[in-house]
Amino acid sequence: MDIYQKAYNWALTYDFKPIEIEYASKLALKMLDDACQMDDSTRKVFFFVYDAICDREDIVLDDDTNKLIYLARDRNTIFSKPPYREAIHNKRLEVIPNMLKVHMKEYKSMVREHLDF
Repeated sequence: MDIYQKAYNWALTYDFKPIEIEYASKLALKMLDDACQMDDSTRKVFFFVYDAICDREDIVLDDDTNKLIYLARDRNTIFSKPPYREAIHNKRLEVIPNMLKVHMKEYKSMVREHLDF
């Protein structure tokens, strides 16, 4: 099993805390805006985690940010569709002031630890 499928399968059953779900969404937004300093392979791992969260019936992501991510994203890529790039960028700028680096680092570290990468 490759790391992407492993990430997806893990996220389907992991008991995420609300703040981890929030930061999964914020990271997806940053990645779609190409504002993340990760290589493409690492971004793809985190998108597989985000996709699994989106696919779960026990987690509802119906806020404006996740609705925009859903519209802007084609699951075959790690970047937003061209018609949504400006909206993604503006939403990221809106969200950034409320984002704490410590929470983002904790989320990314937690995922890496569980997936051993």
